[in-house]
This record gives sequence, structure tokens and C-alpha cells, in this order.
Amino acid sequence: MKLTKFLAGAFIGSILLSACSDDDDFTGEIDEPLGTYDNGILVLNEGGIGTVTYISEDLQTSEQAIYQAVNSGDDIGAYAQSIFFDDDLAYIISNGSNLITVVNRYTFELVGKVDSGLNVPRYGVVENGKAYVTNQADFSTNEDDYVAVINLQSLEVEQTVVIGNAVEFIEEEDGLLYIQNATYGTGNYISVFNPTTNQVENTLTTADQLNSFEIEDGIIYALSANSIQRYHINSLEMISAVDFSFGTQENPLSAANLDIEDDQIYFTVGTSVYRMGINAEEAPEEAVLTYNSNSAYGVMYGFEVEDNRIYIADGGDFGSDSFVEVYDLQGNLLNNITVGVGPNGFYFND
Repeated sequence: MKLTKFLAGAFIGSILLSACSDDDDFTGEIDEPLGTYDNGILVLNEGGIGTVTYISEDLQTSEQAIYQAVNSGDDIGAYAQSIFFDDDLAYIISNGSNLITVVNRYTFELVGKVDSGLNVPRYGVVENGKAYVTNQADFSTNEDDYVAVINLQSLEVEQTVVIGNAVEFIEEEDGLLYIQNATYGTGNYISVFNPTTNQVENTLTTADQLNSFEIEDGIIYALSANSIQRYHINSLEMISAVDFSFGTQENPLSAANLDIEDDQIYFTVGTSVYRMGINAEEAPEEAVLTYNSNSAYGVMYGFEVEDNRIYIADGGDFGSDSFVEVYDLQGNLLNNITVGVGPNGFYFND
């Protein structure tokens, strides 16, 4: 009897030992959250005084004004405009305060601030260890618009480069910076800026009323009010264009908010989202979805397509908290979430 128990125990022990051995040989890595705000969506709210709302990946929980909560009531300044990332850092641009607030993107703890050398900053990118931020300066002219070159170690503007045209969105591609020279419904250029020489090397002329562009697989997609154009990134020659006609002759509507995801082109017209194939030769006829808005100036104030979801931000009345809506790609509403004042952009912390 004792021998039987001994043999049974030995057998069970060998199984357990084998299991432990297999665990010891396991080489996979378990992804641990990098901070409270890892694996979720950041919504930038323009303000008055700007805030950031965090939304969990499953869309079930949200937290308002996370920067203020983490940093003892300190704020990110007036009229938050955009966010750009570099590794585990987030740079929050607030053009009403001529300020860039630098935080850990996963914990939102303050790292530092760029608080001089800026004049109505708009958008930024990081390239070769420096940040390049567009500044609109004096609104009465575009001739003084410039790019601020920021040392990321000292967080000081070490150089400003006047572009000689309006500056807005900026995107990096293969070591060059592409700057949208169009804003507030006017303009039709994209400057090609070399950060090695800090000079504009070339200029792409697009259709009038350029409002957004994106670069994918060596092609520049430029969305104007009434068309989308495709250009070779090297030669800047046009490949093709698709013209749009939305609204009525008495009340034409303009296309805006270009976003390319999984070989599909998305854009908005009024309160509707449209989609077309990346090589389509005709404009889409039916909207993917249309949402309800009572906002006089904030319809589709923020828009993004990411990971099989469509994200819409409504500006509301710009004096009280507004909302974002998340849809699947078939246009079914997944959730409506309250955020801060004037939500204008989505950023993904994954």
C-alpha cells in the first residue's frame, strides 16, 4: 500500500516537474501596461483651457482632464491644437498659450515644457532627434509663418525657418518633411522641407482649397474641397484625380478630413463619412454613415479611422463638454462618449 502511494506520488511529481520545466522554457513576453493610460484612446479637447480625455480600448470607461489630474491641477494652456509623439513621450501643442507640454504618453506625468520661441504653433513631428513645429504667427499675413526647430534635450527652440507661405499640418516621410501650405479654406501648396539643410527643396501645387493630405506607399494623396488628387512623391507629378460634387448648386458642400486606412480612402462631407478604394476612379455615391449635430461651427471637428473603427468628434457649442462617437466600418454606432470642450483630435496609445 505504501509502495503504491509512493509510485502514485512520484508520477504526479514528475508531471508537475515537467509542467514547471515547460514554463521555464517559455520565451514569450507578457505585455504589461506601461502606465494608467496605455492601450486606449486620447481625445484632445481644445478648450478654453485645453484638456485630454482618456477612453479605454473597449470604449467602456473614460477619464476627463487626465493631465490636470496627474499633475496637481497644472494645465496644458489655452486652445489645445494637436499632439505628436516620440517613443514614450507626447508633445501637446496649445496655440493660445504658445506652449508645448511634454508628458510621458502612458502616465501623463509632466516631463517639461517649450514655452518660448513659439507663435501660434499648430502641428509637429520628430525627425533626427529634433522636433519641427509649424507656427502661423501673425494672422494678417502668411509671409511670416515659420517652422520652429526644437532641441529635444533642452526643450528650447534653436532655430526658426520662415517658409514664406501658410503653414499647417506637417508629415515626415523618408527623412523629408511635407508641410501643408493651406489653411482655413484657402491655399493649394505642399512644401517639401529638408531638415538636414532646413530649407524648402520643392513645392507641390495642388487643386484649390487644399484641406488635408496623407502619404502612403510613395504617393501623396491631397484632398481639396471638390477633389482628391494623387501625386508621385519623388517627381511630384500628378497620377490621377477624382472630382466630387456634394450638396446642391445653391449650397455646395466641401470634402474634408482625409484619412487612409487599409487601402481605403475616408473623408467627410458635412455630417457624413464617405469611403472609396485607394485606386478608385469615381467618387463614392453613398455615405458610410451620417451623425446628428447641432454645432454651428464644430461639425466633424475631429475625425480618424483606426483599427476597424471610425471616430468622430463634434465641437458642440465650444463652451461646454461635447461628445465623440465611435462606429464600426459598416456605420453602426458603438458608443457615444462625453468628452471635454471642443474635441478636435484622436490619438492612439497602443
